[in-house]
Amino acid sequence: MLRLIQGYYHFLMLGKFMEQLMLTNDLSDLAMDYPLRTGKTTSFMLKERMLKRLFASFYGHQEQRNVYGYLTEISAFRGIFSVMREMIENDANFREYLKDLLKDQYFPFEQLIRFLRNVLNHTTTSSLKLKLEDYEVQRDFILSPKVQRVQKLNGSARITLDFHYSEYVAQRKGSLEYGIQLSIDFKKLKPDLQLEKLVSRHQLYLLSELCFNIAQLADQHFKPKKQKTRTKKS
Repeated sequence: MLRLIQGYYHFLMLGKFMEQLMLTNDLSDLAMDYPLRTGKTTSFMLKERMLKRLFASFYGHQEQRNVYGYLTEISAFRGIFSVMREMIENDANFREYLKDLLKDQYFPFEQLIRFLRNVLNHTTTSSLKLKLEDYEVQRDFILSPKVQRVQKLNGSARITLDFHYSEYVAQRKGSLEYGIQLSIDFKKLKPDLQLEKLVSRHQLYLLSELCFNIAQLADQHFKPKKQKTRTKKS
């Protein structure tokens, strides 16, 4: 599962890089009929004519959002947050590792991952509008007496992630300020509210990067330690 998070992040990086190549270079001359192997004796033809038309539609339109770039982002974000939520929910060892790594930022991280996973999985429109089912149960959970007491929320339903790598990841090098700040007030959520009004595109990238880095750290942590072989003295 950790490798799946990493795979989705690599997909995001490669997909967005390829998008920029298509936007800044006319690749239509590279198009050709290409038989894509779908089995031992079957193939599906990628049509030159369609590929040429698609390449031509991308080239020179850097300022316009396109379906390819949009689907790359949404698919990657949805995959990353969904797998992270599933691991938090079902893998006790990973959950305890994450709590130890994130410390006071574990609760806001978990809640924001759950929320974004719900919105991205339930949406059926490109505008990413909220549905009541995306947040109602979670809002009530945050407002429950136990969570209010343990998290010291004092009646608030505002969840704030304020993560700086330098404070939580000893291996991290670079700017002491680099990280992600993201805050959502669950009391103010309403159906049909657009996700971009709550979470910027840049914040989605930063949160995806954090999930990727966590997956890499956890992968190293859980990797079986190599035992040193003792050499017999003659």
